[in-house]
Amino acid sequence: MLQRFALFVIAATLSSCGYTFQGSGSVLPPDVKVIAIPLAQNASSESGMTNVVTEAMQDQFERYGVVQVVDDPNEADAVLKVRIVKVTRNQRTSTSKTDTQLQLDTVLTMAAELRRVTGQVLWRDNNISVTKAFGTTSGVVVTTSPDFASGTLGASDLNNLDDREISRGQEQDALRSLAQEAAQQVYNSAVAPDF
Repeated sequence: MLQRFALFVIAATLSSCGYTFQGSGSVLPPDVKVIAIPLAQNASSESGMTNVVTEAMQDQFERYGVVQVVDDPNEADAVLKVRIVKVTRNQRTSTSKTDTQLQLDTVLTMAAELRRVTGQVLWRDNNISVTKAFGTTSGVVVTTSPDFASGTLGASDLNNLDDREISRGQEQDALRSLAQEAAQQVYNSAVAPDF
């Protein structure tokens, strides 16, 4: 009995402070339960980003079950349209006592809008920007980082690849990571409750 009372007090305290668990609520109107996420529009020179961004958005919105994601806008209450504005890369160097290595900062800039099928805008952000740095040579790849561990390359692979292959592999991982981070930003702004 005492344990139940303690759990009740904790739950009441957390809810009165505005705390909720991600996925447990929505800032969307109650009648918006099904969202269509069509293929992202791509104004950038990165042709492969269309599918990467679209899949990241669909995965993020499906993850918590707050809304159902469908492909057909005719089956939806609202449509999330995403436009990839640009993907830019900025070079910088990482210098140690004995060596200087090249790194790239990749920036994904997007615009997104969630609109009822009747036309009313529910949410819009025309300036979503996420950044990711990655090494272009094996000397600057931090194999113990969580980003590297979740990528497609392993530490043993670095010895068998030239710098160009390492750079391209790291870049592909960075682009996927950027798409996931942008999808999380969109979801948190458009659907997740404010804390």
